[in-house]
Order: sequence, then C-alpha cells, then structure tokens
Amino acid sequence: MPIFSLGFEIQINVSPQTVYDHLRDPHNLVGLQPLLTHVENVQASHTSVSYDTVEAFRWLGIFLYRNRIHVRTTFIDPPQRLETVVHSFPNITLQVGYTFTPQAGGALLRESVQISCHAWLAGFVTDQATHAQTALLENLKTRLEAG
Repeated sequence: MPIFSLGFEIQINVSPQTVYDHLRDPHNLVGLQPLLTHVENVQASHTSVSYDTVEAFRWLGIFLYRNRIHVRTTFIDPPQRLETVVHSFPNITLQVGYTFTPQAGGALLRESVQISCHAWLAGFVTDQATHAQTALLENLKTRLEAG
C-alpha cells in the first residue's frame, strides 16, 4: 500500500512539558480533534497508553459515518517526543510523531504523519487527516494559552 506524508508545526506559548502532558492524555483529545466523539477502553502504563475512539464524519458529504479506531501512543524521551499509531477501517494506518522543542516563550510542536492506505482512498484520507490535524494543533494552542 502507498504511504503518504504530511507535516505540521505550531508555536505554543507554554512549556514543552505542558504541551507534552496534555497530548499524552487521550481524554484531552476530545474537543481538540474535531472528528473524535469520545475515548474509551484506556489502558495506560509508564511508557504508553492505548485506547479506542470513534471518529464521526460525512462520507461523500452526505452519509454520517462513525469509524471506530484503535490508538497506541508511546512516550519516547519525555517530554521531547510522542509516537502514535492509529489503526482504522478499511486497513488504514497512521503513524504520527510529535516533537516538542523549547523556544523563546514556549514550545515548537512539530507533527509528522505517515498514512498507509489503499490508493483509491488516499485523497479522502489525506484531506480528512490534514483538516483534523490542523484543527487539533490550532485548538491545542488556544486551549493551552488560555490557561
């Protein structure tokens, strides 16, 4: 299956540790990522967290589709990196890496996304991922900077 790459970054005026801590808790993603409706079956350890969630979106702009996904986030070199693997129907995998770099007055958050999916789904999946991840970063900045 083909792999498609996306990249995003944003400056957030709080410490890298604050951003890292917020993203490592899956319950915080609801309201940040606009497609997610809820998080359940959270299983956390010192090195990772796995959980299930549901994304709700319109297929072809008409049909409401609720897609159950499984997510595992690994805490790499805290508070500098998180790696997340998302498994979704039909045979879609996203590998997401977050890096947290100290900057004057805050943190630079960089996100890399590798998408593996059927070629016939690539346009839809990359469009949805771009919209969702852009919104996540903008909402994260707004939430954390508001205190």
